[in-house]
Amino acid sequence: MPVWGGGAILLLLVGLLWGLMGGNSQADRTRAAAELSATFVEVARQVEPSVVNISTVSRPVAARRGAGERRQGVPSIEGMQVPEKQPARRGNGSGIILDPAGYILTNYHVIHGADRIRVTLAGGTVVRARQVGEDRETDLAVIQIDPPFPLPTARIGDSARMRVGDWVLAIGSPFGLNQTVTAGIISSRERDSAELYQRVGFQYFLQTDAAINRGNSGGPLINLDGEVIGINTAIASNTGDYNGVCFALPSSEALLVYHQLIQHRQVVRGFLGALTERVTPQIARVFGLPSAQGAIISNLGETMEVDGRAVASPAAKAGLRTNDVIVEFQGERIRHDGDLVRKVASTPVGTPATVRFYRDGVAQMVTVVVGQRPGTRSLPPPAEIPARERLGFRIETITSRLAREKQLAVGRGCLVLQVEPGSVAEDAELRENDIIESINRVPVTSTDEFKEKLERLSPGAPIVLQVYRESLTPIPRIFLSFDRP
Repeated sequence: MPVWGGGAILLLLVGLLWGLMGGNSQADRTRAAAELSATFVEVARQVEPSVVNISTVSRPVAARRGAGERRQGVPSIEGMQVPEKQPARRGNGSGIILDPAGYILTNYHVIHGADRIRVTLAGGTVVRARQVGEDRETDLAVIQIDPPFPLPTARIGDSARMRVGDWVLAIGSPFGLNQTVTAGIISSRERDSAELYQRVGFQYFLQTDAAINRGNSGGPLINLDGEVIGINTAIASNTGDYNGVCFALPSSEALLVYHQLIQHRQVVRGFLGALTERVTPQIARVFGLPSAQGAIISNLGETMEVDGRAVASPAAKAGLRTNDVIVEFQGERIRHDGDLVRKVASTPVGTPATVRFYRDGVAQMVTVVVGQRPGTRSLPPPAEIPARERLGFRIETITSRLAREKQLAVGRGCLVLQVEPGSVAEDAELRENDIIESINRVPVTSTDEFKEKLERLSPGAPIVLQVYRESLTPIPRIFLSFDRP
């Protein structure tokens, strides 16, 4: 079934509105509602295959305690520092496949600091992912998987065409519930990032009331043409859960960041080298401005200190001064200081940019050669996904002596001594004191047998362990399954 165009959607919604206003019969109203529902079904069907669940594991850094310190449950040895066992940090989010080569766009906060990234495709296939690049400023990141089969990709739409009141769908994995679809409308356009983060950022947001919760981060916001017009990023909530006010980074901005991360693994932004503030009505009157718009330069020198180092100021070099009020950049009106920051940041480095400003109430023009915003650096190539990863547990052969000492109910197999936090074994829910009785239906009676059978398996091969767990008595035997890393 082809994607419905904007004209068809408009006619459908007009019909629905007419029905709801009572202009038609109950049958007409029912039919109009069914048609809108059918549109949602078709759009979701088209986009869902390109939406993925992303789960991450960050292994803990052992907290070390000083010699002589004691804490309940943590043994202290004189003259030594004993690591305290900590759990792994786990995260969950969503992403969208944009390239058949396996490139996936998601949020920076979903994958930042992760030691392991796993992607669950729409059909349930789980694959490992590598980090390609991330951009903290826009909370975006790109990861890549090795495609296990031809991958479906999403289509990007024009977020600038979205209007307040337009229907949208959000798809993602809230609370780990994969392929969850919610519907709503665009509640506001160009929501300033300063309203969310209390600082000037490089982007505006689309606001929506489509339900977005923890785990939706990085998933798509889509229009009724089945196009991605936003990346779900944040919510306004006192509880951390959905309260009807959610935010998505517009696709126009996300696409620019995506391409830079693919090509350079980082985002290079333009730099003016001047600190500016919003023009208030009072500033406009005192400085003789025609309106309370623009960005007034509050601090400017030949060099600006950024992250503790001095950087030459392109604005100062071009002749701009403190108290100048910038009202246009490259022919585009500047509404406030955040607007200027965003326009400069999106301008290619080295561009001779025209700047219109007021000085002592007189309009003037100057050309500024846009510099490079500090903070970008050369990055090493992305690390390859390891062909083999440790399973992350230690075992010991159960002998008659060990069975007596540990009072084990089973006298054969391999006793699990330790499971590493954040490891493949912990993901599979293997626990200390479990007894491994077989691997892939073959009984094991020693650690050597277990290791021999394990080494015969190639990466990606299925592993099924039959485990005896005494705490589950009277039905203590369970199966644990996972793929060989």
